[in-house]
Amino acid sequence: MMKKLLFIFNLILLLCISCKQKEFDLADLRFPIDKKQLNMLGVETAPYKTYLENETVKFISDSSSVMRFGGIVLAGNLNRYNNNIYLSNTVRFLEDRTDKTIQAYEVAIKTSEETEQLENYFDKQFGKTDFYYKDADVSCRVWEKEGILYFLGINFDVYNPDQIKKHLRTALLFVVNKNSHTLINDEAPDGHYFRFYHYYLEAKEKPEYKTLTYRQYMGLKRSQDQSEGVETIYAEHYIKQ
Repeated sequence: MMKKLLFIFNLILLLCISCKQKEFDLADLRFPIDKKQLNMLGVETAPYKTYLENETVKFISDSSSVMRFGGIVLAGNLNRYNNNIYLSNTVRFLEDRTDKTIQAYEVAIKTSEETEQLENYFDKQFGKTDFYYKDADVSCRVWEKEGILYFLGINFDVYNPDQIKKHLRTALLFVVNKNSHTLINDEAPDGHYFRFYHYYLEAKEKPEYKTLTYRQYMGLKRSQDQSEGVETIYAEHYIKQ
């Protein structure tokens, strides 16, 4: 009788542990990302040929089991009647060609509701950052946390004539291992104000800039431009927090 009760207790304990297991969450991933873990979620990571020299290998998914960040379900589609992946919110896992491991992922959000949820999450959980630019059309922010760089770009008013709700908010989140210089140089966002962050990373290769924060670097560049009598671009639309 005692053995039977012990067996039932252990079975209940195992079931409780199973029920409490956390769902897959992109925010919990650490680099390099285990391909087997992605395979279990239905993400295909088999090798394939690329047709451009030094093209980055990418593995894509729009599954709700994968599209989760910080507990927020980011899965969505611009058209509920069309499951085409080009209309879906997606995540792409990027392989660093130097060591063939996944060292970054990029989340593209096309739907306004999920964009707002993701932006609110970063506002609350990540807070202030030295790199923050914003104008009427777009905001660009970069955080560094535990050896990981987070690039978050928000487009405020994307016009889509094919949708009932024509004005959309969209997001691009690029998360990369700080040590993966290949992926940062080749794949990290560099449009809009993000180009300034690339200038900053290039400058940090020089000894005189190595220890500077972005705010310090921006202030220095602004002073240099003013002393040389040229137009300064680093301070325009910069948000001081």
